[in-house]
Amino acid sequence: MTRTRADDYEDKKATILDKAAALIARKGFDQATMQDVAKACGTSKSHIYHYFPSKEDLLYAIVYDHVTRQAGELERIVAQHLPAEDRFQQFVESFMQGAARERDEHIILMNDLKYLPRVELKTIRSLEVRMTELLNDLLIEINPGIMGTARLRKPYALLLFGMMIWTFSWYRPSGDISPKELAARISDLFVNGFKAPPSLLNSPNGSSPARKARAARSS
Repeated sequence: MTRTRADDYEDKKATILDKAAALIARKGFDQATMQDVAKACGTSKSHIYHYFPSKEDLLYAIVYDHVTRQAGELERIVAQHLPAEDRFQQFVESFMQGAARERDEHIILMNDLKYLPRVELKTIRSLEVRMTELLNDLLIEINPGIMGTARLRKPYALLLFGMMIWTFSWYRPSGDISPKELAARISDLFVNGFKAPPSLLNSPNGSSPARKARAARSS
């Protein structure tokens, strides 16, 4: 006979995910054990295995839940009928607030994806690619001139994502700058730089001010 799920199954599962995320973010996936997870949850290892057949299944559930929440919210923001810069600011704020709110999950996403089986890793990577595409589309709306150059499209989106993602290797939400303020400063820094007139580094002959100065001195 098929075993029915308890009414509190999802609540207990969520508790395990929260406790496991905190543990793995602190110890690292390779050092944390299922016995450690059980101890953190105040239960038995067999109880943890009832919800997650393996440690890799647990890891996948943590990062999948985190990334799908982020991606869903970013999809909603980009689909709004608002100016591109307004949606961009919301995009950055949503990402930063989400990463601050779920900092343990974000740390795991940065450090422990390499432990996922290939199929599960591919799923997570596809969600990350989708978020990059959403950001790329916004940047095209903001500055179609720069983004009209095919070789520049991906670098701009990845530069911003790199800034946001790796900020959490040092940033603490309890510090002097709140996640909301930090997001606003990142948006302002990136957009205003992004909209500035192209520098001479973008000129066809690739000559920069420094290079021109050196050429003048040697002539």
